[in-house]
This record gives sequence, C-alpha cells and structure tokens, in this order.
Amino acid sequence: MGRRSLAAKLGGSQPWRRGNDRPEVPTASVVPPVPGALGLPAVRAGKPARPRAARLVRTLRTRWWPRFLLSGVLLVVVGVTLLSGAAQAWVVGAGAAIIFVIGLRSLSMTPADYRREPPMPPGAG
Repeated sequence: MGRRSLAAKLGGSQPWRRGNDRPEVPTASVVPPVPGALGLPAVRAGKPARPRAARLVRTLRTRWWPRFLLSGVLLVVVGVTLLSGAAQAWVVGAGAAIIFVIGLRSLSMTPADYRREPPMPPGAG
C-alpha cells in the first residue's frame, strides 16, 4: 500500500510531493478572518473597556502637571528602594522638589486658571 492510498484511506487532505516525506506548506491564512484587528473581536470605539484607566490616560496625555507629579513620585520611589548613599539623597531630593513645586503651583492657582483658552486659528493672534 503506497502513501497516497494510505492518506486517502485515513481521510488526509494534504497533498504530498513526489519523492519527499513532508507535506506541502499551505498558502492560505492560518488565522481565520474575523472582525477587528489581529483577529480580535470588534468592539465599539465609543465605550472604553476601562473608563477609570481611560480617564487617567487622557489626563496624563492632555495636561503637563500630572506627568511631572508622576515623575517626581517615581524618582522618590526609585531613590528609596534601589539607591543608597549620596545617589539616594540626590534622587529623592529631586523627586521631592518636583512634588513640592507641583503642589505649590496647584495651591496657588485660582479656578479661573484651570479654564482652558479656546483654540486660535493661525494668524489670528
């Protein structure tokens, strides 16, 4: 009994090359086509999966002071946990200074300072 008859008998559907034991590599896509990118299910774009995380990401992306505050906190944490000696003092001091300046600025701001200016078209100002 030859290879072709054994494959036909077992219900194998892969074509065999003549004189070679390996089956041909299929050229079709391995991932079945489904909606969404990379084969993931499609989700409505209007509703984020985690609203609290989306709010945090939007705040970090649109305002400058949370990014500086986060960098100050990271400097303090890294300085306390990973460093020692003079390096620890410098890094923790720099982080504390950043946190102090951000806190001082936020305490000195009035509610009018928090409002954003409307966008200006080029050449209008």
